[in-house]
Parts: sequence; C-alpha cells; structure tokens
Amino acid sequence: ECLDRGAERFKWEERKARSGQRRGSKVTGVAVATGSYTAGSIGVDGLCVIKPDGKLYIHQGIGNLGTHSVIDTARVIAEQVDMPWDKCEVIWGNTGKHVAWSSVQAGSQTTYAHTRANYAAGQALKRTLQELAARDLGGSPDDYDVANERVFRKGNPGRGMTFAKAAERAIQLGGKFDGHEVPKELNAMTKASAAALAGLGLMGVARDNLPRDGQTYSFQAAFIEVEVDVETGVYKIVDYLAVADVGTVMHPNSLGGQIHGGAVQGFGHVRSQKLVFDPHYGAGLSNRLHHNKPPTILDNPIAMQWDAVGIPDPTNPIGAKGIGEPSIGAGAGALICALADAVGDGLLRRTPVHPEQIMMSVAAGKPAYETLTAFV
Repeated sequence: ECLDRGAERFKWEERKARSGQRRGSKVTGVAVATGSYTAGSIGVDGLCVIKPDGKLYIHQGIGNLGTHSVIDTARVIAEQVDMPWDKCEVIWGNTGKHVAWSSVQAGSQTTYAHTRANYAAGQALKRTLQELAARDLGGSPDDYDVANERVFRKGNPGRGMTFAKAAERAIQLGGKFDGHEVPKELNAMTKASAAALAGLGLMGVARDNLPRDGQTYSFQAAFIEVEVDVETGVYKIVDYLAVADVGTVMHPNSLGGQIHGGAVQGFGHVRSQKLVFDPHYGAGLSNRLHHNKPPTILDNPIAMQWDAVGIPDPTNPIGAKGIGEPSIGAGAGALICALADAVGDGLLRRTPVHPEQIMMSVAAGKPAYETLTAFV
C-alpha cells in the first residue's frame, strides 16, 4: 500500500524516464527504498484517577521526545469515559509523581504500547464507575453507561451520579474503588504509584493484557530524486516523498515530523556522518561533530512530502502503531540508490558518500575506495 500510494503521488513512471538524464555535468538519479521495524511493545500499565474536583488525572510513565506521544496516548483514557479533554490533566516526567510502568521511550514503541495500556486503564476506569453506580443505585454494572461526566442508568439518564460525586463515594468505600486494591499482575512500580495515590479519588488501573499474535511492524516507502555533478561529486536532493504504514494516524503534524526527522538522520548516514575507529585499539577517532558532521537544513530538500496509508492495526483497539527507524532506513536506502542510479551501479560501495568519492570513482570507472572493512 505504501509503494502504490507513493508511486502515484511521486509520479514514479514519469520520474523513471528522467533517470540518467544529463544536463552539462549534472545527472539525475531516482530511486525508491523501503524500511520496516518493530512498532510497539506490550505488557505495560495505565493509571488514572478521577478526583472529587471532577477532573481526570492520567499518570504517564513515558517522557516527551517531541512527538507528543506523552499527551496523545493519554487521550485514549478520556475517550473511554467520554471525558472532555479540558477536564483532564496529564501527569508525567517524574517518577516522584507516581507514574505507571511504561515501555522503553522510543519513537517506534510508545504509541502502540501506551494506547493499548491506556485503553485497558480506561476500560478499568469505566467498569469501576459502573460497579460503583450499581452498588449505590441498584441493578448490575452493565445497566449503566458513562458519558457527559456522569455514570447513569441506561434508558433513565436522571438516575446516576456525576464523576465528582463518584470520586467522593470511591474514597468513602475504599478497596478497589479508590486504589487500595489493585490487580496482582501490575508491575511493582505501578503498584507503588497506585498505593501513593490510593484514597484520592476513583482509580482506573490496568495492565495491557490485550491479545497479540506475533510482532507488530511498521513499514515505509521512500521516493527520491537527486542531481549529481559528476565533475565535482557534489550532489543535492531535489525531491523526497515518504509514505508510511503506521496504522491510525493520531497526530498528523507530529507524524510528519517523525517521518522527515528519520529521513534526515538517514541522509546524514549517507552524506556526511562517518564513524572511524583505530583498527588496532578500537578507539574512536571521529568523536567531534566537525569529524562526524550531522546534516543541516542546507543538506535537505526545501520541500519534503509525506503521506500515510491510514490502515488501522488490528491488534490495537485504537489502531495505532509507532514509526521511527523505518524512516531512517528508507531515507538512507533511497538516497544511496539514487546516487548509484545517477553515476552507475557498482561505483559506490560504502557510506558516507563524499563528493570526492563520486568524482574519483566516476573518473576511474571503478570504486575509488575500498569497501567497508570490519576489524575484529
């Protein structure tokens, strides 16, 4: 799906016709590459509390890498109980604030892990509200619904209580309602956090025990066009498009940032970043940024495009999964293949590809550098 969507948007058949075209000393190269990586952890916890002030406090163990995952995945709990987002507070960034056990903080893992965990916590919160209402107002938990900051009898919305009142009652009742009793399968860190928050309101806490068959993967296809000056070896990226399979898109701007951020990192691996080690002692010789230069805005195309196929992941009730590493591999693979398309197969055998390497290899008609060698 990524390849098909990208081929259409990038006008792949039209671009292929430009492959190898020469204007003076400059030659066009085009390429497509794919990347994939595991896209989500499982088995982590979600934790939240509705307090007597009527607000929902969501305790997140993950941090913020700039992808908004710390906030976006918290919204899942609010959606389970139809809580207005402006009545929610996300507690994160400090284990002293009593946060739940989380996945490793990584671009490809947290979205999947914490949408699932928070879905489980949201379901636990909803069930606790229903059980409390049934205890006080009669009937069974399944007789009650949750919406508009209330838990109420189905078919009789007037018979119910507000979230704020439910939080007060939870504190009075204790036990499983206010967090003094929690599921045994929780991580020890989550249990400690729940114990610290017990008695403050109505608690929803759960471990992600949702089923999953095998691993979860994300995929990306990257399309690129480059222009190479074969006399100087200098090259530039003319155009770039990446199309990703990340399940349900949660935050388009953040997703675009991740896709392009990964691509730029991949461009750096091909263009300028070179790790050099002493072959005898194994000591690093390129420890400074002027030896191992990361890409800057001048190394990237002015306009980079992205898209997502938007196919919900079937193993996540929210349908979302992560993206990170696929962007790096697809971006780097597309760039090195496009350079080879422009100057000829077989001339480029290692990265990074510096201008002098292209210039010397084209002049010699063979690789001017030895292939990468590992000293073990």
